[in-house]
Amino acid sequence: MFYRIFALDVRRSLLGRWKRFSVALLFFVLVAFACKISFSNAYLQSPQLSPFAAPTLGDFLLYAFGGCDLYIFDLDRPFAIPFQWLLLILLAIYINFDLTEESSAGLNVQLLLRAGDKKQYWLSKILCITISTSLYFMLGVIVTLGCGSALGGVSSLEIDNLILNVMNLSSMVPREATSPAFIPTLLMVWFAILTITLLQQLISLFIKPIGSFLVMAVFLFLSAYFMKPFFFGNYAMIIRNALLCEGGVDAAEGILILSLVSLASIAGGCVVYDRKDILSKGES
Repeated sequence: MFYRIFALDVRRSLLGRWKRFSVALLFFVLVAFACKISFSNAYLQSPQLSPFAAPTLGDFLLYAFGGCDLYIFDLDRPFAIPFQWLLLILLAIYINFDLTEESSAGLNVQLLLRAGDKKQYWLSKILCITISTSLYFMLGVIVTLGCGSALGGVSSLEIDNLILNVMNLSSMVPREATSPAFIPTLLMVWFAILTITLLQQLISLFIKPIGSFLVMAVFLFLSAYFMKPFFFGNYAMIIRNALLCEGGVDAAEGILILSLVSLASIAGGCVVYDRKDILSKGES
């Protein structure tokens, strides 16, 4: 019975949301072009650099998933809202932000009665959201690398110091970016995005999906403003991970926090769904 429920959710969360994935595709293409243009402008303004120099694929990934610089309160330097990074995470949420409400509205009552366990509906959504978020992340990485290569990017994950100036990352000191360090950092971004989407789904069980979406938007803004572990949006930024940058958030601590929040979101949803009257919504 779980597989029938899951099949219905797949049609809603994946096949039925291709337009939202198309928006994500366009976003990553534009980000890759913005990276190339920013680098080209930076090279033109630095005559001492070789005119044949080009950003690496690591630079393209950092530009797309890097996040923003650590902010230290200063009246003379107001906080610059990282709109690109916020849009990156909010797009991941947007793809399925209303899945729970939409599924309840179109609920098959007979299917629910046969299942006998309302938690199966919640677990099905968790699985769909995990797959959907993973596809979104993979889409971002593949499009970024593909566009980066097409735009002349060097096949290396090393980070050019110029990218730090392009992205205004003055306070973060990057370590040597090699594959053994870069790949786990990128996977941490995926885990953080997944955790954020799961938490949004849990909150949407208490308030309207648009309300939970706005709550997470505020949470992400606070994560950008404060580099604190409990604002775990920090783990969705490559540049703030201690694996790549000195003074960044601890990766091991991040795995623990993200795991606890994810498990709490899943378990909390099971409890709420088990007590929730969703039959009336399905019948209506």
